[in-house]
Amino acid sequence: MSELTPDVEELFEEQGPREASAPPARTVTVELVATAGLAAAVLAMASIFPGGDLASPLLVLTLVVLYALAATVHFDIGLGFTSPCQLVFVPMWFVVPPAFLPVLVAAGLLLEQMITIVASRRARHPLRVVCAIPDAWHAVGPALVLGVAGATEPSFSDWPIYVAAFGAQVLIDFSVTTVRGWADLGIKPDLQIRVVAWAFMVDFALAPIGLLAAVAMTQTPVAVVCLMPLVGVFAVFARERDERIRQALQLSSAYRGTAILLGDVLEADDAYTGGEHTQGVVELGLEVGKELGLTSRELRDLEFGSLLHDIGKLRVSNEIINKPGKLTEAEWEIIRRHPADGQEMLARVGGALEKVGEIVRAHHERVDGGGYPDGLRGEEIPMEARIICVCDAYSAMTTTRSYRPAMTRSDAIAELRRCSGEQFDPRVVDALIRVVERTPDTTVPHLRLAA
Repeated sequence: MSELTPDVEELFEEQGPREASAPPARTVTVELVATAGLAAAVLAMASIFPGGDLASPLLVLTLVVLYALAATVHFDIGLGFTSPCQLVFVPMWFVVPPAFLPVLVAAGLLLEQMITIVASRRARHPLRVVCAIPDAWHAVGPALVLGVAGATEPSFSDWPIYVAAFGAQVLIDFSVTTVRGWADLGIKPDLQIRVVAWAFMVDFALAPIGLLAAVAMTQTPVAVVCLMPLVGVFAVFARERDERIRQALQLSSAYRGTAILLGDVLEADDAYTGGEHTQGVVELGLEVGKELGLTSRELRDLEFGSLLHDIGKLRVSNEIINKPGKLTEAEWEIIRRHPADGQEMLARVGGALEKVGEIVRAHHERVDGGGYPDGLRGEEIPMEARIICVCDAYSAMTTTRSYRPAMTRSDAIAELRRCSGEQFDPRVVDALIRVVERTPDTTVPHLRLAA
């Protein structure tokens, strides 16, 4: 599944253990503040919009139960998930005074937690159940708009009011969710946008159906129950989607395990090439990649590419790799084949490592076109390969080999600058220098260089 980037995979993988464990103090604090804010908003709206008609308690209870059932359906879409709650949420707009709308939603969410625990038989910490209450914040937006507009009966002629109500729902929901996610889990706003964007689009598509149900409900209250077959269809699709995501996570884990295994094989064959040198390139490369603003997917490809950039040397004898003297031209030809050999080996694995093979093949290309094996130049070379090229050279210069001692940090930087624009991408060189110069020699092992 192409939309599962590494950062999103991490959120999926952490979800189960996180739900079963007691929330950390930071989570409890964040959710208590969000709950207190929601209670304050409800009280404020009750004072601003007093009174209002209340539908029959049976209809209100029915809507709460239907909302809870709809909330149990988690349909993974895009980078996040959505539930068909909007189908029931819109009819809720018209059965209670605006101030009580968030209360109904909170009750539905708590009931959804109970249903999920019983149905899935999966442990969920009691405090995490209570943490569902702030999820009702999205109801504050429509409540405010409907209260100000005085819209108490569903009518198609009031569609501008309903559009404004939905816009307020999205604005408040995104704002509160972003603050909670950032304060609790450290989820950055840009990732939050990617996670919720599809969910909001689905809500927008379902809202008119909910409005139809609300209009029908004015004539026959039981009409709202007719929404449940549609919720059932969502549930079937949700199970299928969940299974695909589970398989995608397992496949991603398999690719990572394969990459690590191949790295171990390389280290067993040559302790320097697969050990000290490779780990140095991996860790330094990731720092440089972050400095250059690579995406999480690009950083994963960079990590695998750095780990396996010398995998083709498994086909080179150790006598050549560790030869203390100068290599013959025939030996150099063997050495120069290792990028292409590495790609060939990774292509046999396929999947995510096939793309990594393209990076491995290009890690000895030069930006001036004088590299090997394909003579690529400039932007033709994948950015990940350009980063590995610079980090590979830097690591090689600053570690001791059988045929020469390690260079000093300053000498290695000077050599990178001398070759910048010809052998190396200047942007990558500048980024590496920034990373190295702000890292003390004695703090990070992969950047602790010869004095």
